[in-house]
Amino acid sequence: MPPTSTVRQNGPALRAFREARGLSVADLAKRAEVTAPALRNWELENKALPVVKAARLCRVLSISMSAIDRDAQTENSATAEVSVT
Repeated sequence: MPPTSTVRQNGPALRAFREARGLSVADLAKRAEVTAPALRNWELENKALPVVKAARLCRVLSISMSAIDRDAQTENSATAEVSVT
């Protein structure tokens, strides 16, 4: 079985998007077809977030993957710094 591709998630951002939409952990987990304990671990950054499940969460939250992907956020800020200088 090939390794699962993961997102280096921004747990606090994931939680903030969930809370901004008035969803509990259980509500979002059910809508995204993941378990509540897994979602909690992703928000706390205790476990790696598989890309497939990140896509489900993003779809339910109506956000782009880059909104919760630390690598994408780092690339965006590096690009912004380069374009300013």
